[in-house]
Amino acid sequence: MCKMILRQLLRSVALRVMRVRVTYTAVACRLRQGQSIVCSNHVSLLDGLIVALSSPVPLTFGVDTDYSKRSIVASAGMSVLAWMGYGSVVPVDDRSPFGMRSLAKALERGESVMLFPEGSISEDGAPREDRPGVAWLARRSGVPIIRIRIQGAERSSFFAKSGTELWPSIEVHF
Repeated sequence: MCKMILRQLLRSVALRVMRVRVTYTAVACRLRQGQSIVCSNHVSLLDGLIVALSSPVPLTFGVDTDYSKRSIVASAGMSVLAWMGYGSVVPVDDRSPFGMRSLAKALERGESVMLFPEGSISEDGAPREDRPGVAWLARRSGVPIIRIRIQGAERSSFFAKSGTELWPSIEVHF
């Protein structure tokens, strides 16, 4: 009970501080009904945190091994978010199938999975072509893909590749 209250408070404060506005649509209702593969554009280093905090359900995130295991700061942050109940992290490496297989098992257990199908952060914020892993996961599991969109984070000079604003407002469309 205490952890749930703390989680709601952290969510509210963190989204406000990051200037994130979340819009929930019928997609969020589908996400609450059962497992899904959630896919989002990838425009900044904040994207995973923003999705974890704004998602109506905990998600299992497929995260590049460099961030999930080798980056001390990112790894510690993901561990705290997992401990708080925002979801879990599965290391994914394009040179090894084990991460994608772990995500398939998470779907079999009834969990929803979150991936950035572009594979890396967009240079200019424009969408790029999906990597093949998402299509493989959808075919293998038979689980629907739900698309969400992050707007504004690509303008961050701290967290995006070509941003020019110090602290831009961000929108997430679920």
